[in-house]
Amino acid sequence: MNVRALLGHHWRRHRLALIVLAFGMFLFEWLMTRFAPEPSQTQAFQGLLQLIPAPLVDMLGGEFTANFNARGMIGFGYAHPLPLLLMSAWTVRVSAAALAGEIGDGTMDMLASRAVPRGDMIWAALVALLTGLGAIAGSGWIGTAVGLTTRPVLEIAPWAYLSVAASCWLLFVALGAAGLVISSLRRQGGAAIGVTVGLIAASFAVNFVAQAWRPVAWLQRYSLFMYYRPEQIARTGMLTGHSLVLLSTAVILAALAFPVFARRDL
Repeated sequence: MNVRALLGHHWRRHRLALIVLAFGMFLFEWLMTRFAPEPSQTQAFQGLLQLIPAPLVDMLGGEFTANFNARGMIGFGYAHPLPLLLMSAWTVRVSAAALAGEIGDGTMDMLASRAVPRGDMIWAALVALLTGLGAIAGSGWIGTAVGLTTRPVLEIAPWAYLSVAASCWLLFVALGAAGLVISSLRRQGGAAIGVTVGLIAASFAVNFVAQAWRPVAWLQRYSLFMYYRPEQIARTGMLTGHSLVLLSTAVILAALAFPVFARRDL
C-alpha cells in the first residue's frame, strides 16, 4: 500500500462531503455577486450606515464600513461565517478522520499491519486536506467569477478575488496542519474533532473580540484569522507578511505531525 492507495481511501470516505461543500461554496459566493449593490446604490447604502448607532458601527469595524460597496461586499463574502464553516468542515473532517479516526474505528490496525510507513499516512492526509480545501476555495472563486461575468454593470474583474480565495486556502491549510497534530495525539476521531473545532472557534473568537474591544486588541496577533483580510486583499492583492505567517505556521505544524505520529503508540 502506498500514498496513492491511501488517497483513494480518503476519496472514497470523503468524496460526497467534498462535493456538497464545494457546491455550497460556489452557490454562496455566486449569491454575493447578486446581492452586491450597483454603483448607483452604494451611496444609499452609505446613508443607511449613518443611521446605525456608533457603538454598533465600532463593533462592525472600520474595515467593514469602509468596504460597504460592491467590491467590499463581495470580498466580505469570503469572511462571512458560512464560507468559513464550509472550509472548517473539511479541515476538521479530514484531519480528525485521517489519524485519530482510523485508530478509533480500528482500521488503523489493518493499515499498520501492512508495509506502510507512518509518514505516508501523514503525506496522504496532507494531500487530501490541501486538495479538498483547494477544491472548495476554488469553487468559491468560480462562483464569484460566474456572478461577476453575468453582471457586468458592477464593472469588477473576478481576478482580484483569486488572491482572496488563495489566502482563504492558506488560512485553513494552517488550521488543518494544527488539526493533524491534534489527530496524531488522539485515539478517537470524536476527541480530535472536538479539540480542533475548539481551536478554530477560539481563534475566530479572539480575532473578533480583539477587533471590537480595544483593551484586548493585543491578543489579535495570536489568532490566525488576523492574517486573513479578504476585503483588503481584494483591493491590494496578497498581503505578503500575512501570507508568510500562515505559510510558516502550516509548514511548522505539518512537519511536527510526522515525528509526533511516528513515536506514538497505535
